[in-house]
Amino acid sequence: MKITTKLTICFVILTVLPLAAASFMYLRSTNEFSLEMAERGKTLLSDRLTRELRRVTEQGAITLVTEQKQMDRAVRAFASNVTERMTVSVSELSETADLGEFLLHDQNLQGSQTELPIDLYKMGSFIAADSAKDQIAGTLYRLIGITDVARTVYQRNRTFVDSISVSFESGLTLSYPAGVTTGKQDPRESDWYFRTIERGATSWFTKGEAVNRRSVTTPVQTSSGQIVGVARIIIRTDALLTKSINPTHLPPEASAYLIAVPDDEPQLLPNEVAVLEANTGNWRVHDLMRPMLLDGDDAWLKVASDIRSGVPGMEFVTRSGVREAWSFGPLGRTEDVAWHLAATFPEQVITSAQDQAEAIVRASYQAQLRNAVIFAVFAGISAIGLAIYGARTLTKPIRQLHAAATQLETGDFSTRVDDTSSDELGDLAREFNRLVPALEEQVRVKRDLLAAQEIQQHFVPSSAPAIDGFDIASTTIYCDEIGGDYQDFIPMDDERIAAIIGDVTGHGISAALLMVTARAMIRTYTDFASSPADLFDSVNRQLCEDSSGGRSLTLFQLLLTPGQHRFTWISAGHEPALVYDIDSNAFTALDGEDIPLGVDQSWSFRNMSGTFPKNGILIAYTDGICEASNAAGEAYGLDRLKATVEVSKSHSSQAISEALLKDLETFRGAIPVKDDVSLLVVKTS
Repeated sequence: MKITTKLTICFVILTVLPLAAASFMYLRSTNEFSLEMAERGKTLLSDRLTRELRRVTEQGAITLVTEQKQMDRAVRAFASNVTERMTVSVSELSETADLGEFLLHDQNLQGSQTELPIDLYKMGSFIAADSAKDQIAGTLYRLIGITDVARTVYQRNRTFVDSISVSFESGLTLSYPAGVTTGKQDPRESDWYFRTIERGATSWFTKGEAVNRRSVTTPVQTSSGQIVGVARIIIRTDALLTKSINPTHLPPEASAYLIAVPDDEPQLLPNEVAVLEANTGNWRVHDLMRPMLLDGDDAWLKVASDIRSGVPGMEFVTRSGVREAWSFGPLGRTEDVAWHLAATFPEQVITSAQDQAEAIVRASYQAQLRNAVIFAVFAGISAIGLAIYGARTLTKPIRQLHAAATQLETGDFSTRVDDTSSDELGDLAREFNRLVPALEEQVRVKRDLLAAQEIQQHFVPSSAPAIDGFDIASTTIYCDEIGGDYQDFIPMDDERIAAIIGDVTGHGISAALLMVTARAMIRTYTDFASSPADLFDSVNRQLCEDSSGGRSLTLFQLLLTPGQHRFTWISAGHEPALVYDIDSNAFTALDGEDIPLGVDQSWSFRNMSGTFPKNGILIAYTDGICEASNAAGEAYGLDRLKATVEVSKSHSSQAISEALLKDLETFRGAIPVKDDVSLLVVKTS
């Protein structure tokens, strides 16, 4: 079967059949699913509304409790500041101290008072008739600056703080902001004052306040613990409630209630203090607490009982003939009242929303059903057409590419692919045609390089010769497949051994060719040369005649005699070899004055001689070692080479060579090798 037919059948199976099966199953189950979703939607909506109601109630309660704790901290901080200032001796105060921040009223607190404008930069000062004026004056001087503290507390909590005051046993009362009346009664005679003194702790009060006011108090003590007064913050109930519950978070037509259970209520009936009106979204505080009548079913009676007991809950109740959902929870206590927060909405809201949700689900699924049928038919026809077209279009260039790749695999680099298409397959064909000649050239070059590498590897000594009195090691590493470094060991007729190391300028193919040429010349002329200098003269003349590319060869030859420490050496511009005396820990450089081979045809080279120390090491190397660099651009250098030799001096020549190469690799890190590396180590034994 042709690939076109296979692709057509495959596309049809992968698209039309699953689509048809899915459409059939969808049409059959849509009606049942829509009914199930409608019922589940009603249940989920009911659960969501009740959860939202509970969440709003709980969050509102948490917010109120949090704000109360904040007020606890605020009044204690204010009282603490007053205490700190009271510990200051009057004699320590500045003689220029100014009482201008206090608006003084030296009058009987029992009498009538004149209404004053509000002043946010001063505190009102009210002095009782029985007060000792000198003592009052000393207190005022100590409290200079307390207005700033009161103003800070007021500004931070301005949304619901009405006033801040401190009343002293001496009869002095300071109130912020100035102009706010403290009432006609002496604060020392108030219930909140003596109960705070009695308890000696922070307390909340409702009794004695307007219904829309609550107060938090805390005693003011001296450093010795004596209570000398009471600090007090009055809070607006409606503002605190507005911050606790956001009406937009409540379900539609929902309301909320602030409920109080006074301790002196004979039957502990819940009392409605404030209501969040559903139509306006505003809190309305009643002039008087309103008892909540027990005119409902058993669930409503349970709600009233749970509120009295301080137990949070969620119930559906019938109250005054109306079915409602109630969520409620405790807020805490003041000195004489237990407080609760409740949210409620009519059950009819849930029923109406459920009916609307069911209608929406049914309408939505009917529309989906119609759309699904139309889409299935259209998609099926389109899929078949696209399958046929796609199969015919795709297979032709694919077959061409497959045939060309098969030909290329056999080594036929003349194969090409028709590249008339403008799509990705056409791009692939053109890329294939472009790569074939490049691949052919790469294969040819790679084949030639591998052959050259194999030949050059035969020129590198596989091991150093064994010479009596010496331990020798040699290593050559090329940075490319082939290179221009040269090492060799040539036996002489008189049992001497010539150890040679050299470096052609550059690396790669041209350097390798010159190295091979030089090696052939050296081995040829060695049999006819009378000395190393005569050998270098002959090779130099021949290289100068043959080389026209400006390349040259540095060369170092060491002539060793078995059993003797005396040696002959010659250097044609090569890196100076090093002779290391282990006993004296000193290095000597064999630095000749001759030039590289292939530079000057008339140059005459000179033989040099030297003697190995009793415990000596000779190291000859190419510049690929000392000029190797790391990531920071630093060169390996001669000093590091010497240091490595010193560390490994007690080891064999092979071990010294390996230590040098390993240290070079560590120094270079991730930086690739950029030049050939050759190393010759000769150690006396």
